[in-house]
Amino acid sequence: MEKRKLSGKTILKLTVALIALSYLGFCLYAGITGKFPAMHKVEHIMRFSGLKNWVSGGMSATMIAALCIASALNDLNIRKGKKKSDLLFFIIPILVIIFLLLLESYLDIGLIGIALYAGIAAFLFGIANIPVMLNQWVSRQLLSDKPMSGKQKLSVIEWIHFYPLKKLLVFGLWSFGIVIILRGIWVTITGKIELDGEYLLFFFVTGVLVAVFFKKVKRYICTPYHSIPVLGQILEKNQLQMLMDGECFEQIGFEDTFMKQNLDVYRSENWMLIGGKLFSKKLAFGVTMDRGQHDTLLKVLYLDGTTAKVKVGLYIDDSRYRDLTSVLKELIGYEEPLKLHGKEKELAQKFVSFFPEQNSDQERITAFLSRDVTEIRQDYIRTFSLPDNRRKKQSARGRKNS
Repeated sequence: MEKRKLSGKTILKLTVALIALSYLGFCLYAGITGKFPAMHKVEHIMRFSGLKNWVSGGMSATMIAALCIASALNDLNIRKGKKKSDLLFFIIPILVIIFLLLLESYLDIGLIGIALYAGIAAFLFGIANIPVMLNQWVSRQLLSDKPMSGKQKLSVIEWIHFYPLKKLLVFGLWSFGIVIILRGIWVTITGKIELDGEYLLFFFVTGVLVAVFFKKVKRYICTPYHSIPVLGQILEKNQLQMLMDGECFEQIGFEDTFMKQNLDVYRSENWMLIGGKLFSKKLAFGVTMDRGQHDTLLKVLYLDGTTAKVKVGLYIDDSRYRDLTSVLKELIGYEEPLKLHGKEKELAQKFVSFFPEQNSDQERITAFLSRDVTEIRQDYIRTFSLPDNRRKKQSARGRKNS
């Protein structure tokens, strides 16, 4: 077994952690027994609220101890390859801090204090989880037997991520800035408020923010459908609605239990809905995944060289990768590897060559999506196939002709 030597820094970190834990014990003793009056004085934090000294001291001691112990263990390489322990060093201090707050509340007003904190915790838990449950409920409306027009389907898809509500909130926030500026001008003209340096700076900053974000707010609000990346910025609202007419969605199941619960994927003849985002199966030509610790970014490369993205809120390990890969292969319509890295310009040029009569991206996309694209996709595959795949295809055609 490898021996680990304690360096001076590691010893110092452990010493500080021990002192912090000792102070935490002292804070708990002072809080429970009611001794040491100085520890029961309330100190205001940032002028808005206050905590008793034994509570704030215990919270600080908990965080210092956790940081020092985690850093010391990293120095000793004890946690090497153990990702779960990182989560524990985040959860345990949070639990201790919650315990301190609950204890203070119980000592002050009894069980009512614990009930109050429990209600706040339940409210925060609901805020964190209700949107996810609503997302799943809304997306399942696509499976309804009730006939829906393309407009109704897109409305359902838009509500998966609450885009209509987000548009209203964004517009309301920007409009509130306008109201503040107009109100400031009015009270200054009427003499109700003396315009000093502090007010002038506040109105100036508000005005700058309103002006800077005007174009972004306008683009966000005027975009008809945020649930259709790339195409939502190219095609008009009625064109997108017509493309969805007659599309019948069905849900794709996964073997992994966690993916079943947290990732909804729906498919129709020409579209695939992944994580609340719509992707065209006709245009999709390649997919890459950027896997993070807690989420995964999917990048769908279209035939015209553009890239549509969606962030999936779960980590894709090896077992989940196989499940998701089968879905992505269905999206792009083939299985053999292609040479697509850095080929966006070539894809765009090739796409334009198929539609010489059209002068805009909107016209070309509309013409492409309204026709049978089998031959065009086959031409793309032959062009961007790897050299080995090309030779195999040529030899296979030669054997077939002979």
